[in-house]
Amino acid sequence: MIRSRPSSDLLLIAGAAALLAAACADTESSTSSGGTTVTPQACVPKDGPLPHEHLTDYCFFQGDLKDLAPAEGVYPYDVAAALWSDHAAKQRMIVLPKGGKITFDPGEKWQFPLGTILVKTFSFYDDFRDLSTPHHILETRLLILGDEGWTGHVYRWNDAQTEATLLVAGERVDVSYIDETGESYAEEYIVPNTNQCKSCHERDDKNTFLGPFTHQMNRPVVRDGKEVNQLDDMAQRGMFDGDLPAVTGLPAFPDPFGDGPLDDRARAYLHANCSHCHRPGGGGGSSGLVLLQWENGTQKNGICKEPAAAGAGTGGHSYDIVPGHPEDSILIYRVSSTDPQIKMPELPNRIVDKKGVALLTEWISAMDPNTCE
Repeated sequence: MIRSRPSSDLLLIAGAAALLAAACADTESSTSSGGTTVTPQACVPKDGPLPHEHLTDYCFFQGDLKDLAPAEGVYPYDVAAALWSDHAAKQRMIVLPKGGKITFDPGEKWQFPLGTILVKTFSFYDDFRDLSTPHHILETRLLILGDEGWTGHVYRWNDAQTEATLLVAGERVDVSYIDETGESYAEEYIVPNTNQCKSCHERDDKNTFLGPFTHQMNRPVVRDGKEVNQLDDMAQRGMFDGDLPAVTGLPAFPDPFGDGPLDDRARAYLHANCSHCHRPGGGGGSSGLVLLQWENGTQKNGICKEPAAAGAGTGGHSYDIVPGHPEDSILIYRVSSTDPQIKMPELPNRIVDKKGVALLTEWISAMDPNTCE
């Protein structure tokens, strides 16, 4: 069940120039002596400044829109450690401009060509235990690289799942579903306003991308029925402007909920869910808490670190992480809350990530006990 209510906050959006070489299927009916013939027609991306008014103007998808089948030239990708978004399922895609190539970096400093569009679509299944059950697509977010840098835009899908329209003001949507464990939920999902995109994507006063970088992308995926390394697959499709080093020698995040080493899994989770703010230049940079996966300074990681600011967010606890004692750690207190004055991440979560809390609790419990006194 999906019900929506409007929210406020307007932002004037500046368009960014982009070239898109993609094809999607449309249909045209013509009548002949033999009856009605359905002829597929090429989808031509709309001209003019970006963002467009409708999602179909970009021609990202082919066939029935709600099937989310990427058009030719649109690359679907997966990340190793996903950002929690209140149970929403996500589809991610990269759209490069015609002739555009990515300059590879073994870390997170990939350079995308002007006109790149990163696409992420959010949906809910009626029952996440059975992905053949109906799903409801709520929104698609675009990150467009133009002359002024990356800009974020949000498209809200209609109930018929036939179109999505540019949304500036944001919206609150009531959703109900059953999660992977069989628990039923009825929640208010927040479709962000365009200004809220900056809460995660802004760094040093400029927007940036979060997901597609080496640690997240160096992982197995299935392409054409075969398991391949995603970076190798991208290279074979000509998406980079040079040869890649052997992927076996490149960094890679584990699945946070897989069977890798506990410390590696917890750090991958924290990076995906927290480091966009908790890093130099991020919104939480002034706190001194750095949750980048490659940051190994114990106090920067929060171990026996006193919070930069006291208040309700501490829960009366004295340190971000107390080794061996998750019950005394501010980190666990905050990620276990949905109170707007306490919870982390600040936006947009309305539902606690129980698996994430369990992972971080296990991680802190496994540390050598230390009272930090």
